[in-house]
Amino acid sequence: MSSLGPRRSMLLLLCSAVMGLAVVLGVASNASAQQKTAAISEESSGQAVLNQISALQKKIGELEAQATAPQPAAEQTTPPMPNMPNMPAGPAGGNPANPEGTPPDSTDPQALLDRIKLLEQRIKDLETSTVYSEPETRVQRIEVYVDKNGNEYDQPTPGAKKTVTYQRERVYRRQTINEKIEAALSDQEKRSVKLGVSAAIIPQFAIRSHGKPTEADGHAYHLANADLFFTANVAQHTVFFADVVGLSGTPPDLEIPSLTLLNGFTARLVRQNELNLREAWLRTEVFSRKLGLVAGRLDLTNYFDHNAVANDETSQFISDSLVNNPSLGLAVNGSGFAAVFDPKNGLNFKVGIQQSNPNATSLSDSLYSLAEVGYFLNPFKIGEGNYRFWFRVNNVSALDEHRTGFGISFDQRLSPTLTLAGRFGASQTDDPKRKRDQFYSGALQFRNHLVFNPGDYWAIGYSESNLRTGEREQLAEGYYNFQLAEKLKLSLHLTHVLESQGGAGKLGYFVPGIRLQASF
Repeated sequence: MSSLGPRRSMLLLLCSAVMGLAVVLGVASNASAQQKTAAISEESSGQAVLNQISALQKKIGELEAQATAPQPAAEQTTPPMPNMPNMPAGPAGGNPANPEGTPPDSTDPQALLDRIKLLEQRIKDLETSTVYSEPETRVQRIEVYVDKNGNEYDQPTPGAKKTVTYQRERVYRRQTINEKIEAALSDQEKRSVKLGVSAAIIPQFAIRSHGKPTEADGHAYHLANADLFFTANVAQHTVFFADVVGLSGTPPDLEIPSLTLLNGFTARLVRQNELNLREAWLRTEVFSRKLGLVAGRLDLTNYFDHNAVANDETSQFISDSLVNNPSLGLAVNGSGFAAVFDPKNGLNFKVGIQQSNPNATSLSDSLYSLAEVGYFLNPFKIGEGNYRFWFRVNNVSALDEHRTGFGISFDQRLSPTLTLAGRFGASQTDDPKRKRDQFYSGALQFRNHLVFNPGDYWAIGYSESNLRTGEREQLAEGYYNFQLAEKLKLSLHLTHVLESQGGAGKLGYFVPGIRLQASF
């Protein structure tokens, strides 16, 4: 018994040591496993964050691309999002998972959270500042190949002929709120009535140069004019226009006995300090906008006898003989119709009819009929030129017979700064010998040449009228136009007129004047 005691003690001690070692090894193994699990968990968490960042970047790319890329309209209420290309890679050597490079590449959890916050804010900004537009119909040009059986192919096929067709599609597109506002304002502007104003103040003076003294010698004159223009788009390529004019003052034509008006604005004067409807018409364009049709109260000089140098008393010569050809014989505006055919090949054709007598009792009374053919060309490559020939017939006569007239008008650019213009006209009279009154004029206009300021221009012109009664008028005018602002002009004019009244001698006047013109 006593001999087994020490052995048992040693055996118990050995078993205790083995059990202790096993416990130590188990604890160490559990600690290693926990560390490995934590590392795997941390790696999985970081990958999840990167996946979230990649999804946010893809969402941003989709929103940005939709701002310009159209999408076919689908049947559902919310249009599907299109497939977008991959996000661009970052700079060489950077992290592809962080192409924008802000914040700097980092695996720090806080840096990743900052990136997620930044991307979420970008998505929020895009979604709040862009909206889907209303479905739009767009026409797409498509080239197809059609065989004799009517089958269509996308690629060239033997026996198939190339044909161009057009396909309509309904599309959505993302656009910013600013674009929507601008589109709404533009649409409202197209549907609204536009108002324009053109106002002029013209003081003039009369200084006798030939003949006996008259009342006009040394007198001053003043005329104030205001035109109110109303324009409205009635339908596609259809416009309504009205011009209400108010005129007040005393022009020199009330005292100087001239064959033509010394102030072109005088033709608008009906009664002092009174508004008058000068024009009111409707214009539409058909046949691919090659044919324009106008009907209403017209001024046919807006369509016939045009001239780029001498055609507008508000910005060019102020003497009426250098505004229109007196042989036209149009005294006042009236109801009428005009058609302008311009096939855009250099030639254009115009026809028009108008009543030019406010006291007419029927439509056939005081009726003017005009026709014109014009041609645009560039002779010898020196510059653009317009050449026109017109013919008119009217029944304004004490004998109730038709009278005819014809004329030409041209303007030819000789250089970038110099333009030459001219007119000729002849009108039939009541003379049984069929003699005609004759008229001719010429002018030169200089732009950006020998001027004080860029935008200024000046011109000189001469006109002469010879009537079959022996009366004759010779008129010369020069002006200089200062472009004070985009909508404000000031011009200085000097006119000399010489009237020959058969055996009564000659009567001449210098007529200086100033014109202040505002248009807006």
